[in-house]
Amino acid sequence: MADEREPDDLARVEVLEVAAPPRDLVEAVTAALSRRVSVPCSIRSAPADFEVPHIPGRNQADADRLLTAVEDLDPPEGHVLVCLTAEDIGHPIFTHFFGRARHFGAAAVVSAARLDPVFYGLRADRELTVLRTVLEIVHEMGHLAGLEHCEDWGCIMRFASSVEAIDNRGRTFCAECAVDLPEAFSPSVGSR
Repeated sequence: MADEREPDDLARVEVLEVAAPPRDLVEAVTAALSRRVSVPCSIRSAPADFEVPHIPGRNQADADRLLTAVEDLDPPEGHVLVCLTAEDIGHPIFTHFFGRARHFGAAAVVSAARLDPVFYGLRADRELTVLRTVLEIVHEMGHLAGLEHCEDWGCIMRFASSVEAIDNRGRTFCAECAVDLPEAFSPSVGSR
Protein backbone atom coordinates (compact mmCIF):
# COMPACT_ATOMS: atom_id res chain seq x y z
CA MET A 1 0.00 0.00 0.00
CA ALA A 2 1.25 3.48 -0.84
CA ASP A 3 2.50 5.65 2.02
CA GLU A 4 0.33 8.50 3.19
CA ARG A 5 1.24 11.74 1.47
CA GLU A 6 0.65 15.40 1.97
CA PRO A 7 -2.42 16.53 -0.01
CA ASP A 8 -0.60 19.72 -1.04
CA ASP A 9 1.64 17.53 -3.22
CA LEU A 10 -1.22 16.73 -5.62
CA ALA A 11 0.05 17.09 -9.19
CA ARG A 12 -2.25 14.86 -11.26
CA VAL A 13 -5.47 12.87 -10.97
CA GLU A 14 -5.60 9.64 -12.95
CA VAL A 15 -9.00 8.06 -13.55
CA LEU A 16 -8.32 4.33 -13.57
CA GLU A 17 -10.74 2.31 -15.71
CA VAL A 18 -11.63 -0.93 -13.91
CA ALA A 19 -14.17 -3.58 -14.95
CA ALA A 20 -15.13 -1.88 -18.21
CA PRO A 21 -17.09 1.27 -17.43
CA PRO A 22 -18.39 2.75 -20.71
CA ARG A 23 -15.54 4.66 -22.36
CA ASP A 24 -17.73 7.70 -23.08
CA LEU A 25 -18.61 7.86 -19.36
CA VAL A 26 -14.94 7.70 -18.36
CA GLU A 27 -14.06 10.44 -20.84
CA ALA A 28 -16.95 12.67 -19.76
CA VAL A 29 -16.18 12.17 -16.06
CA THR A 30 -12.48 12.89 -16.57
CA ALA A 31 -13.25 16.06 -18.56
CA ALA A 32 -15.74 17.28 -15.93
CA LEU A 33 -13.33 16.45 -13.11
CA SER A 34 -10.59 18.45 -14.81
CA ARG A 35 -12.84 21.50 -14.48
CA ARG A 36 -13.20 20.87 -10.73
CA VAL A 37 -9.52 20.67 -9.77
CA SER A 38 -6.52 22.75 -10.83
CA VAL A 39 -4.28 19.79 -11.72
CA PRO A 40 -4.30 17.73 -14.93
CA CYS A 41 -6.68 14.76 -15.08
CA SER A 42 -6.06 11.80 -17.34
CA ILE A 43 -7.37 8.30 -18.02
CA ARG A 44 -5.35 5.23 -17.11
CA SER A 45 -6.27 1.65 -17.92
CA ALA A 46 -5.93 -1.00 -15.25
CA PRO A 47 -3.18 -3.56 -15.84
CA ALA A 48 -4.30 -6.60 -17.84
CA ASP A 49 -3.85 -8.86 -14.81
CA PHE A 50 -5.79 -6.57 -12.43
CA GLU A 51 -8.47 -8.60 -10.65
CA VAL A 52 -11.53 -7.11 -8.99
CA PRO A 53 -12.16 -8.83 -5.63
CA HIS A 54 -15.79 -9.84 -5.08
CA ILE A 55 -17.88 -10.45 -2.00
CA PRO A 56 -18.75 -14.15 -1.76
CA GLY A 57 -22.42 -14.81 -2.48
CA ARG A 58 -23.10 -11.27 -3.72
CA ASN A 59 -22.86 -9.70 -7.14
CA GLN A 60 -20.65 -6.89 -5.81
CA ALA A 61 -17.02 -5.97 -5.74
CA ASP A 62 -15.52 -5.73 -2.25
CA ALA A 63 -14.88 -1.97 -1.97
CA ASP A 64 -12.16 -2.14 0.67
CA ARG A 65 -10.22 -4.93 -1.01
CA LEU A 66 -10.58 -3.13 -4.36
CA LEU A 67 -9.25 0.07 -2.77
CA THR A 68 -6.25 -1.84 -1.43
CA ALA A 69 -5.62 -3.35 -4.88
CA VAL A 70 -5.69 0.14 -6.43
CA GLU A 71 -3.35 1.47 -3.73
CA ASP A 72 -1.00 -1.43 -4.49
CA LEU A 73 -0.60 -0.02 -8.02
CA ASP A 74 1.56 2.55 -6.22
CA PRO A 75 0.74 5.79 -8.03
CA PRO A 76 3.71 8.07 -8.74
CA GLU A 77 4.51 10.79 -6.21
CA GLY A 78 1.89 13.53 -6.42
CA HIS A 79 -0.59 11.41 -8.38
CA VAL A 80 -3.98 10.27 -7.14
CA LEU A 81 -5.59 7.20 -8.67
CA VAL A 82 -9.39 7.31 -8.79
CA CYS A 83 -10.66 3.86 -9.72
CA LEU A 84 -13.88 4.24 -11.71
CA THR A 85 -15.81 1.03 -12.10
CA ALA A 86 -19.19 0.07 -13.49
CA GLU A 87 -19.45 -2.72 -10.91
CA ASP A 88 -21.57 -2.22 -7.81
CA ILE A 89 -19.35 -2.05 -4.71
CA GLY A 90 -20.09 -3.03 -1.15
CA HIS A 91 -18.67 -4.58 1.97
CA PRO A 92 -19.51 -7.87 3.70
CA ILE A 93 -21.19 -5.85 6.48
CA PHE A 94 -22.69 -2.97 4.45
CA THR A 95 -25.07 -3.19 1.49
CA HIS A 96 -23.27 -0.74 -0.78
CA PHE A 97 -20.92 2.19 -1.16
CA PHE A 98 -20.78 4.86 -3.82
CA GLY A 99 -17.08 5.36 -3.15
CA ARG A 100 -14.25 4.65 -0.73
CA ALA A 101 -11.02 6.41 0.17
CA ARG A 102 -8.63 6.61 3.10
CA HIS A 103 -7.77 9.90 4.75
CA PHE A 104 -4.53 11.25 3.28
CA GLY A 105 -4.36 8.27 0.90
CA ALA A 106 -3.34 8.27 -2.74
CA ALA A 107 -6.27 6.30 -4.19
CA ALA A 108 -10.05 6.20 -4.20
CA VAL A 109 -12.69 3.88 -5.62
CA VAL A 110 -15.96 5.13 -7.12
CA SER A 111 -18.70 2.97 -8.60
CA ALA A 112 -20.95 4.42 -11.28
CA ALA A 113 -23.43 1.54 -10.88
CA ARG A 114 -25.84 3.13 -8.36
CA LEU A 115 -25.18 6.62 -9.73
CA ASP A 116 -26.86 5.67 -13.01
CA PRO A 117 -30.67 6.12 -13.05
CA VAL A 118 -30.91 2.84 -15.02
CA PHE A 119 -29.89 0.99 -11.81
CA TYR A 120 -33.25 2.06 -10.34
CA GLY A 121 -35.29 1.15 -13.43
CA LEU A 122 -35.38 4.74 -14.67
CA ARG A 123 -34.58 6.21 -18.08
CA ALA A 124 -30.87 6.57 -18.89
CA ASP A 125 -29.52 10.06 -18.22
CA ARG A 126 -25.82 10.31 -19.09
CA GLU A 127 -25.54 13.93 -17.92
CA LEU A 128 -26.94 13.06 -14.48
CA THR A 129 -24.72 9.98 -14.20
CA VAL A 130 -21.63 12.04 -15.05
CA LEU A 131 -22.59 14.76 -12.55
CA ARG A 132 -23.22 12.27 -9.73
CA THR A 133 -19.99 10.43 -10.50
CA VAL A 134 -17.90 13.61 -10.49
CA LEU A 135 -19.51 14.76 -7.25
CA GLU A 136 -18.72 11.42 -5.63
CA ILE A 137 -15.12 11.58 -6.87
CA VAL A 138 -14.74 15.09 -5.43
CA HIS A 139 -16.22 13.84 -2.13
CA GLU A 140 -13.72 10.96 -2.00
CA MET A 141 -10.88 13.30 -2.92
CA GLY A 142 -11.94 15.40 0.06
CA HIS A 143 -11.19 12.35 2.21
CA LEU A 144 -7.83 12.01 0.46
CA ALA A 145 -7.18 15.60 1.53
CA GLY A 146 -7.96 14.57 5.12
CA LEU A 147 -11.55 15.80 5.45
CA GLU A 148 -14.11 13.95 7.56
CA HIS A 149 -17.83 13.82 6.80
CA CYS A 150 -19.46 17.21 7.37
CA GLU A 151 -22.74 17.97 9.13
CA ASP A 152 -23.50 20.90 6.79
CA TRP A 153 -26.33 19.86 4.44
CA GLY A 154 -24.90 22.14 1.76
CA CYS A 155 -21.42 20.61 1.81
CA ILE A 156 -20.19 18.00 -0.65
CA MET A 157 -18.55 16.24 2.32
CA ARG A 158 -21.96 15.42 3.82
CA PHE A 159 -22.36 11.65 4.16
CA ALA A 160 -24.74 10.17 1.58
CA SER A 161 -26.16 6.66 1.93
CA SER A 162 -28.60 7.02 -0.97
CA VAL A 163 -28.49 8.50 -4.45
CA GLU A 164 -31.16 10.99 -3.34
CA ALA A 165 -28.79 12.19 -0.61
CA ILE A 166 -26.06 12.68 -3.23
CA ASP A 167 -28.50 14.70 -5.34
CA ASN A 168 -29.55 16.83 -2.36
CA ARG A 169 -26.24 17.55 -0.66
CA GLY A 170 -24.12 20.47 -1.79
CA ARG A 171 -21.95 20.37 -4.86
CA THR A 172 -19.11 22.33 -3.29
CA PHE A 173 -17.16 22.38 -0.04
CA CYS A 174 -18.57 24.46 2.80
CA ALA A 175 -16.40 27.30 4.12
CA GLU A 176 -15.24 25.23 7.10
CA CYS A 177 -14.13 22.28 4.95
CA ALA A 178 -12.63 24.54 2.27
CA VAL A 179 -10.18 26.00 4.80
CA ASP A 180 -8.44 22.62 5.04
CA LEU A 181 -8.25 21.92 1.29
CA PRO A 182 -4.98 22.00 -0.62
CA GLU A 183 -4.64 24.56 -3.40
CA ALA A 184 -5.34 21.95 -6.11
CA PHE A 185 -8.91 21.66 -4.80
CA SER A 186 -9.59 25.40 -4.77
CA PRO A 187 -11.57 25.57 -8.02
CA SER A 188 -14.25 23.28 -6.53
CA VAL A 189 -15.05 25.86 -3.84
CA GLY A 190 -17.88 28.15 -4.89
CA SER A 191 -19.58 27.21 -8.11
CA ARG A 192 -18.61 24.90 -10.94
